[in-house]
Amino acid sequence: MSLILKLRDQLVTLQIREKTRVIDFVESKYYHDLDKVCITALDKLLKRNRISVKALKTYKIQGDFGPDSTSYKIAKAFIQGLKVNL
Repeated sequence: MSLILKLRDQLVTLQIREKTRVIDFVESKYYHDLDKVCITALDKLLKRNRISVKALKTYKIQGDFGPDSTSYKIAKAFIQGLKVNL
């Protein structure tokens, strides 16, 4: 399974996918709280689908932003934190 994190225009989408099939997703607006929104959305997805974070094998960040943007850095840190738990 993979986790896709999409960022665009103050909107974050977290998707859980199995190959090309979308299992579930959560969409939420964020302002200055992207880290909290990502954690809450992932928790909701995992509980709703009875999936462990260890089941997520790949991670991807998508969106219209540069690697120097704050949103990208927060998303990258969030993903790196998930990888540590494996």
